[in-house]
Amino acid sequence: MKKTLSVRHSREVLILAENITYSRVGDWYDLTWQDLKLDIICPKNRAGHAPQPCLVWICGGAFITERKDIWAPEMMYFAERGVTVALVDYRTSDKASFPAGLIDIKTAIRYLRAHASDFCINPSRMFVMGESAGGSLASLTGVTSGIPEFDRGEWTEFSSSVTGAIDIYGLVDLAILRQGGVENEAVPSWQMTAYLGNHPEDSIEKGSAVNYVGKDTCPFLILHGTADDTVPPAQSETFYEKLVSCGVRADFYAIEGAGHGDELLYQDEVKELILDFIRTV
Repeated sequence: MKKTLSVRHSREVLILAENITYSRVGDWYDLTWQDLKLDIICPKNRAGHAPQPCLVWICGGAFITERKDIWAPEMMYFAERGVTVALVDYRTSDKASFPAGLIDIKTAIRYLRAHASDFCINPSRMFVMGESAGGSLASLTGVTSGIPEFDRGEWTEFSSSVTGAIDIYGLVDLAILRQGGVENEAVPSWQMTAYLGNHPEDSIEKGSAVNYVGKDTCPFLILHGTADDTVPPAQSETFYEKLVSCGVRADFYAIEGAGHGDELLYQDEVKELILDFIRTV
């Protein structure tokens, strides 16, 4: 069969730019280097393209493992609706203790601002989102704007602040570790010890997003399953209450019956809440 089709240009074509180095950090006792990478989903035709919001995605993995591209199919939902998506590597606890991962995410945000025109990014519309350990880092990113201790590395002439943060069942108050409140196979105590490093008491305080909330904190969207037996839902409830008490715009959705990493949290109905948050903040 031979046929000529008249095709309507109904949607934008996207590309995945893979393994872009955004930072070099010390590795193997600081005797060598590790390149930190990010992937970007953005429009194929970028010349003259209007800048659009950027969503920085942070994969979870109990602070010991992460893979930036594992959630890429789910992130396409946002890319297809006018959001540039950056999928970011960061150092896990087998490489460096807190605050290394937070420093890395902030460096990635600064890199994206420095190269905003290359990827159709509006540098004044930067959002960060993560799940589990990634939710912890997303929350910390959202509450620590302007704290020099965490703004180290490259691209420091640019800001690491974000317009809004989306926390998906993240651990936001590490004080729970003192009571053994996160003690199961998913987050074993030895793993949290590795994450906290040589000064665990300092890291418990500094690594708890709830401790930094103030009147200038960016808006937050919080998602947590009511049946989560890894990170207690009370973590998100307390975080939400602290945000609201400081006058911060915050929305908290408890997803009924959802466990940790549950597919219910990634259904289109929930993604629409995230997209609305990005569009309206």
